[in-house]
Amino acid sequence: MVEEIATVVQTEAQGVWLETRVQSSCQACSANDSCTSGVVAKHLTNRQYRFFLPYPPELQHKELLPGQQVRIGIHEGVLLKSALVVYLLPLLLFIAAVLLMYWAEAGEGWQLFAGIVAALPGYYLARRFGLQQGGAEQQVELLAVLPTLAVQQQ
Repeated sequence: MVEEIATVVQTEAQGVWLETRVQSSCQACSANDSCTSGVVAKHLTNRQYRFFLPYPPELQHKELLPGQQVRIGIHEGVLLKSALVVYLLPLLLFIAAVLLMYWAEAGEGWQLFAGIVAALPGYYLARRFGLQQGGAEQQVELLAVLPTLAVQQQ
């Protein structure tokens, strides 16, 4: 299971709005200041993702508060299947169209155009597949509510 820490932004009767921060692996590397990929990653991946997560049955009676952190997870199989559909399906359609145009002895411009046109239904099918699966939010599980640490002055 792939896990992530999320912050509760807002609570509702049916569930909570969670927010996660997209981070690249470059941010954990010690050479990210001198590496071109690290510099680019600092500017492009510092985004927040907000989504609604319904309460699981075991947390129906507990009240989560805004600012509280929770651990969420998604199964690797769901993640792998989604990645294959989103990336591989349009790519295969693109390659098939380019090969068909190549065998038809069309010019390179027509081959590229056919590939792009063929990839578009792949993105549409990937979107339909995601909607049929209930979307990524429906596949995410609330694993644990993290304890809130408080410091008391004496």
